[in-house]
Amino acid sequence: MVNAMFRVALSGDFRKPDGAPTYPDFDLEPLRNAPGIEMAFLEPNNPLRGDQLEDFDALILLSHRFDATSVPKSGRLAVVARFGVGYDTVDVEACTAAGIALVITPDGVRRPVAVSVITFMLALTGKLLTKDALTRKGPAGFNQRSEHMGVGLVGRTLGSLGIGNIGAEVFRLAEPFDMKF
Repeated sequence: MVNAMFRVALSGDFRKPDGAPTYPDFDLEPLRNAPGIEMAFLEPNNPLRGDQLEDFDALILLSHRFDATSVPKSGRLAVVARFGVGYDTVDVEACTAAGIALVITPDGVRRPVAVSVITFMLALTGKLLTKDALTRKGPAGFNQRSEHMGVGLVGRTLGSLGIGNIGAEVFRLAEPFDMKF
């Protein structure tokens, strides 16, 4: 019996035009070094073309589109793993019709998006952009700093429309600021 390799395609947007990784902190080494797994980067076609995926068992998709024309005729593709949340770049009906499982990776974006929310909260309440502009003015700006103190977060009320993974992480990260929830 011959052991066939499980072939995994990564959408072309995992790499920049010069071949460098789009997100250097994504650790692909465990996948690259896993026994029985062969990993390959696709050309950056958007949407992906079915002929690109003929010889693959799985696809890991960043932001490129996967539509009905992306479904390979071979029937070999078993799973599309969308990095992040949401199916906005994937034709769910085309996957269903072809028997392709569609999965998401919510933990991939939960923390980064929540950190971005907290960062914006700190920047806005602390008037960071105004303070940056004043600092760049030199002494004239320095003299205006007391007019732009900001309001801070302590004791403020934090609300959210919906509490999914990201919202829950925002609240968890906001706890040290002694905000009201």
